[in-house]
Amino acid sequence: MPKIIKKRISKHEGSDEGLQDTVNDIRSRLKERQRALVIGFAAFLVVLIAVGGFYIYNKSQRDKATEFQREAYQLFYNESPAQSSVSGDNYRKALDLFTKSYDIKQRADVLLYIAYCKYELGNYDDAIKTLKELNDKFPDPRIMPLAYFKMAEAYLKKGDNTGALATLKDLASIKDGIFQDMALMESGKVLESQGKKEEAKAMFKDLVTKFPNSPLAAEAKTKVEE
Repeated sequence: MPKIIKKRISKHEGSDEGLQDTVNDIRSRLKERQRALVIGFAAFLVVLIAVGGFYIYNKSQRDKATEFQREAYQLFYNESPAQSSVSGDNYRKALDLFTKSYDIKQRADVLLYIAYCKYELGNYDDAIKTLKELNDKFPDPRIMPLAYFKMAEAYLKKGDNTGALATLKDLASIKDGIFQDMALMESGKVLESQGKKEEAKAMFKDLVTKFPNSPLAAEAKTKVEE
């Protein structure tokens, strides 16, 4: 009987090397992924720290601005017994503090008080300039009437009746704004001082017609009947 010759299956020489390459490739990819995760986490921490630092810095600055503002109010209204009773000194100090507060955080009410300080110090041109900046930068209907009225007062202090009348006209034209009746009354008085009696009466009459319940209506009516 012939001897059966078994066929020997030859082992693939490159199989071990191929498996090792695959393992190395997987390890390499894992390392790359781990490195990417570490870098991503580090970047996240940097952003988180930066945002936290920015928030803390902003809060610190806001607190500082508020403190400047609080001290300035006390000086402006002479509320602190420890402060000088000389109003000029108080207004100068208040102006400095309001300006510092505004430099940190720009607010309409702070800019208004900066103008008030300048007015009280007799710097009428600077006060008018600041009030115009206020109305341009913060067209807030709650603040604008205050700005226009103080601006008109500054013009009158300068002896500029034309500027005062133009400003009072702007004030009177603000729809539903406060001081409309006062704008008409002051306009009438300015015109009256200039000898323009008929124009003045027209202002007083306008006040009585538009604002019959105004505390100024009785005075205006008297002037119309003169």
